[in-house]
Amino acid sequence: MRSLGLLPLAAVVLLAACAPEPAEVNEATGADLILTNARVYTLNWAEPGPDGTPAPTAPRSADGWAPDAEAVATKGGEFVFVGSTQEALTLLGEATRVIDLAGATVIPGLVDSHTHVFDLGAKLDAIDLTDVATEEEAVALVAERAKSVPAGEWILGAGWDEGAWADRYPDKELLSQAVPDHPVFLDSLHGFAAWANQAALDAGGITADSEVPTGGEMRLGEDGEPNGLFLNRATTMLDAIVPAPSQETLIRQVLMGLNQMAADGYIAVHEAGVGSRAMSVVEQLEAEGRLPIRFYAMLSLRDEELIRRWIEKGPDKDNDSMLVTRAVKAYYDGALGSRGARLLYDYEDQPGHRGVSGDGYGFDQALNAAAMKAGFQVAIHAIGDAGNREALDILESVFEQDPSTRSNRHRIEHAQVIAPEDIPRLGQLGIIASME
Repeated sequence: MRSLGLLPLAAVVLLAACAPEPAEVNEATGADLILTNARVYTLNWAEPGPDGTPAPTAPRSADGWAPDAEAVATKGGEFVFVGSTQEALTLLGEATRVIDLAGATVIPGLVDSHTHVFDLGAKLDAIDLTDVATEEEAVALVAERAKSVPAGEWILGAGWDEGAWADRYPDKELLSQAVPDHPVFLDSLHGFAAWANQAALDAGGITADSEVPTGGEMRLGEDGEPNGLFLNRATTMLDAIVPAPSQETLIRQVLMGLNQMAADGYIAVHEAGVGSRAMSVVEQLEAEGRLPIRFYAMLSLRDEELIRRWIEKGPDKDNDSMLVTRAVKAYYDGALGSRGARLLYDYEDQPGHRGVSGDGYGFDQALNAAAMKAGFQVAIHAIGDAGNREALDILESVFEQDPSTRSNRHRIEHAQVIAPEDIPRLGQLGIIASME
């Protein structure tokens, strides 16, 4: 058995089903922990039908779902029993801790298949704009933070919703007036838009003459100069001018993110788009035994040096370590809110525009194919219906070149808008629709 709290969801279910009878536990010492009077859902039943109908073995009736156990016991960090409270209490020892959960729900530990815990940690360390509804509210929060930050130091924030704000995007004017003496960079909720004040533009030397990356948009004001809003790949222009955090800062922030996930019931995360610096951080934490939950690294295809190094090395074979690296995250198109998702038809509010994709969004098809042939699982970010179709075409073309690549459980991340005729191809090609 593996350690409690460090298990993939399927493994926890398996343990719940195969937990030994109480007689197998040393009677002299008993269990370490017994949770009683709980509503335990083991998830140890068959998959639902294709139409979503629960399996016959699922604990569900006309009255709804019901728990299939009421107590669990652990010893040495391992599950030793799942069943009734009465049976669990037969495992009492002198040092056993018993917690009466008084009807609270217990489920197997959760695995998040698409996270950005470095961003989460940075967000927890910065101004949180997640629930901010207006530009004015966001500016007020920045102005309040500026009161405690020495002039000239950067102020960072994140979380404003570029999708919800798409018809009323902010610009630099109000932000620059309220906070003139600090460079300000405010990242969006999904990372497809960024907002800055004039001090930040000045600090980075960004003007109307600055080169905008292919697949990005730098909005201009009436004066012809940048208005402080950057969309899709243009956000990298701001990323490049913000001082890089130290290794110590990155370690602190990712631990904040991972510990928050752990506190919320997660035992493993799939981190999407890990670059060289992030890998150095998690590798250090793994070596020091400090990763609080399992970390499945999806290497960023945009970091060519990192990818080529791992292609030469090959994917991890050990799936039981705290850090597993055997996947690659590729970005094929942008997001809907920022009008970057690649569509089959024009955006209604932007005639002639169908988003960005492929080379226009930094996708290296040859490097992606090389990673697949080296044995890596590839997860391609695709949101628009054209983007998803093209991503499926790309994967299929590699399968035709090298049939052995079909077996690596490749994924399309988000798979948000798909043409009906393309949906069956997911099953035919064995591609996971990793819907986020």
